[in-house]
This record gives sequence, C-alpha cells and structure tokens, in this order.
Amino acid sequence: MGDIYSEIGLRVRRERKRLGWTQEELGEKTGMHSAYIGQIERGTKKISLAALQRLAQSLGLRIGRLLDELLPPSSCADEWNSKIDGLLRDKSPQEQDLLYSTLRHLSKSMHKKKK
Repeated sequence: MGDIYSEIGLRVRRERKRLGWTQEELGEKTGMHSAYIGQIERGTKKISLAALQRLAQSLGLRIGRLLDELLPPSSCADEWNSKIDGLLRDKSPQEQDLLYSTLRHLSKSMHKKKK
C-alpha cells in the first residue's frame, strides 16, 4: 500500500472517471485548478481536509468514501448510474427532462433497429 496521499489520489481519480469528468471539469466544480487536481490524483500534493471535503461534495460523496481503505467494488450498473447522475446533477429540471426524453427516444430507436 502506498502513502495516504497516493491512496486518496487514486480514489479521487476513480470517482472522477466514474462520473465521466475530466480534471478540468472537476476543477470547475470544486473551484480548484486542474493542475492541482492532477497533483492530488498523482499523490504529489498534500491535500487539506477542507480541499478533500470540497472534492467529496463535488463528486457527490461523503468524505469518508475517499478515506476508506476497504471500498467494495462497484457494479457496472452502479457505474452507469453514477455517470448519468453526474450528467444530470447541475442541470435544471427542464434540462433533465429533455435529456431523459432524448435518451428514451434513442433507446426506442435502437430497439426498433434490432428487430
């Protein structure tokens, strides 16, 4: 096991990628520079508790999730749900409805093509 900063950085990277975000997108959501996000993810920067809390909140997690050593593996469905949640999180209810309708229409269209 590496040092605690490397472990936290790996967890931050995993959660960011699970949501389908770039370092720039996570930086925008946290108010942190993308270079700083990269340093955190590589474990080369010692992160403060306040910064860790901002990251956890932006990722939709409790801070303990980034500190927990024994994380259960997430299922594929959990990963997709998290990615979709990440897309919808900052959208208005009208935008969420539009995205849902678009996805539903696309799904129906794909189903028809299989027949």
